[in-house]
Amino acid sequence: MPEKFKFKIENTVYKWNQQFITGQEVRSVGPGIPENMDLFLKVKGNTGRLISNDERVDLSEKGIEKFYSQESSSTAG
Repeated sequence: MPEKFKFKIENTVYKWNQQFITGQEVRSVGPGIPENMDLFLKVKGNTGRLISNDERVDLSEKGIEKFYSQESSSTAG
């Protein structure tokens, strides 16, 4: 059975069948993240990193990747 990778969007955990996920794929999971919102990957101890639709994120890194969205005009926090 293939390994399932986990990640979070806001506080909800999702499972993914592949090691990598693109920003566009993250946007399509769960209720979805609209294109007028920016997608960020939480980085411990730093501000979030903006994730573009075609950027691939490795879900095999230690811990669980946490994504969140903000209005495009907001500052990452």
